[in-house]
Amino acid sequence: MRMINRRVATLAAAAVLFMIPWMIYLGATLPRRYDAQHWRLLWVGFDTFEVVVLAHVAWSAWFRRQVTLVGAIVAATLLVSDAWFDVVTSFGNRDEWLTLFTALAGELPLALFFFWIARRILTRMVAAVHAAQGAPGPPPPLREARVLTQPVFAPPAPVAARVEGGG
Repeated sequence: MRMINRRVATLAAAAVLFMIPWMIYLGATLPRRYDAQHWRLLWVGFDTFEVVVLAHVAWSAWFRRQVTLVGAIVAATLLVSDAWFDVVTSFGNRDEWLTLFTALAGELPLALFFFWIARRILTRMVAAVHAAQGAPGPPPPLREARVLTQPVFAPPAPVAARVEGGG
């Protein structure tokens, strides 16, 4: 399992190393203004994807499914992205205050709520695994919980096994 962790870490680090020069390149070469040919399709498509994810979260939460975790993280990320693009693309336009209001009063609080839901689900999952493995003490905080490795906690050998082994 350590190999999987290292591959994930290597892939993420490679993406970071690729993205930094890419962002510098874009910052230096992108035009200050660009007229999009499919502006309506872009936003209606994005909002459609948001609706589908939110509907999935509603369904999975209603039926108390663990997959709510994934939906909550995706929904929160989409809401933050939506707020960002709405606000940035409205700078200097007549609807600048409206988009700022909808971001601050709607999209960002809802995103924080979904991130909170995801954290709550993760915390309960870590506690459940901790208890199921018979681990002593309270469950570890999320930042210390192991996800890509198994087992999360290796219980000590039973007392009888230690005695028979001459220990």
